[in-house]
Amino acid sequence: MNHCNNQTVRITCMKHKLASIIGIILIVIFLPIVIVNMTLALKGSLHPEKVAMFMGYGPLIVETGSMKPIFNEQDVVIAKEVDAETLNVGNIIAYYNPRGTVVTHRIIDVEIGEDGAKLYMTKGDANNVEDRDPVHPSRVVGLIVYAIPQGGKAMNIAKNPLWMGLVIAVPVGLWFGYQSLAKTLAKRKEEKGGVSEDDEPPAEQPQE
Repeated sequence: MNHCNNQTVRITCMKHKLASIIGIILIVIFLPIVIVNMTLALKGSLHPEKVAMFMGYGPLIVETGSMKPIFNEQDVVIAKEVDAETLNVGNIIAYYNPRGTVVTHRIIDVEIGEDGAKLYMTKGDANNVEDRDPVHPSRVVGLIVYAIPQGGKAMNIAKNPLWMGLVIAVPVGLWFGYQSLAKTLAKRKEEKGGVSEDDEPPAEQPQE
């Protein structure tokens, strides 16, 4: 029996279909976030000394105010992998300093090293002096192409498996819960007095 053919439950069926569409939209939104987060987390655990990248892009949380007012603490900047030899003065880059710490500063000058490669002189916009050590192309993480103000707070939450599980479990759970409830209500309404097309009395036969 097709429950959606019954006039008394047609509205409920429409709500059920709407809930299904909303659930699919939520999954489409959250699933890529989960995939990206899991990929970055896996790469970060396997190579903690490197910035985890996904399809050539890597998120970094700004830890200091050396690039104010462009970037503030807890902003997230996105580094894009590029050919380090193509960078120029004015570019903001992420790079590993000699201690292995990732720094995000602006290129203020370019020199040529003994090996013929470019060496980048960098400086934080809010700093009074330039960085002491020039940056060799081999230490460049990427070019900063985007920033998310205060995105570090959400990123720190996303690193927590419990919170990430809730982010995906809550909307999916609500979706399945609503679907189950809608089906139950539709059945109850039909059992209590809904007349389906299959229950309609047969048409009177014409008398001869």
